[in-house]
Amino acid sequence: MITVLAPATSANCSIGFDCLGLALDWKSKIYFEQADEHLITGCPAQYCTQDNLVLSSYLKTCEYAKVDPKKVHIHIDSDIPFARGLGSSSQCIVAGVLGADALMNLHLSDEQKLEVACQIEGHPDNVAPALFGGLIVCANHHDHLIKVKFPAGGWKALVVIPNYEVSTQEARKVLPTTLERNEVVQQVSHAMLFEYAWVHEQEELLKEVCHDFIHEPYRAKLIADYQKIRDLADQYGVPFWISGSGSTMALISQDLTKLNTIQAIIESFNSRLDCRVLNVCNTGAEVIYG
Repeated sequence: MITVLAPATSANCSIGFDCLGLALDWKSKIYFEQADEHLITGCPAQYCTQDNLVLSSYLKTCEYAKVDPKKVHIHIDSDIPFARGLGSSSQCIVAGVLGADALMNLHLSDEQKLEVACQIEGHPDNVAPALFGGLIVCANHHDHLIKVKFPAGGWKALVVIPNYEVSTQEARKVLPTTLERNEVVQQVSHAMLFEYAWVHEQEELLKEVCHDFIHEPYRAKLIADYQKIRDLADQYGVPFWISGSGSTMALISQDLTKLNTIQAIIESFNSRLDCRVLNVCNTGAEVIYG
């Protein structure tokens, strides 16, 4: 028996569209055991098929390593909601990659694990933090993926999860095809200052630079509760962003009392919003044997 613990993630982090992601200490457990036939259990029936993302990622990793895969029984134990912007698909992908690596004794390097995970996902902003933890920025350079990890520090996140989905496909459709030059300059400057504010734990600066031009102004219209939560974040002076493509929203702070206060306010006025305060997770997915 092999168990993979994979953390939830918050991608884009306001100004890091498709390249910046954060691991959160809300973990799924995915169990792998050799079997006579491929079998998926533990998740809704529509996902217990041969197209299951954990299984397909397991098979893709074996193909990447040029080995014949063993048949597996995969059991998924997770309460992280699907299609809410918390990296549920990336957890499945990372679990499949690490499950294959462990069960098949592939001994893949970290770079190879990230490479195959990105081949499946398409971009690294969710799979990289799920694999390695912390805040991670990735960039493609001459077909080579560069990644840098920043430590978790004292940052915490209040994730606000609506009871409705935002389709990633629909969230992609609303994005602009061009940007004005001044918007590009602003985006780049904010991204550079975001790194400084994060590392030096300067919350006020982080709040100021969480102002995106690429995706958030357009995706905000798909989230009915966006403006209410944004206004609360502004009122309490905490950084705020749409997690992934939504519908989850993340409020970031060093001050747990502040996040708990905001959580209580949200829960008092809107029952369709689930709230959780989470630590930023400095460790990525883990493999447990036995």
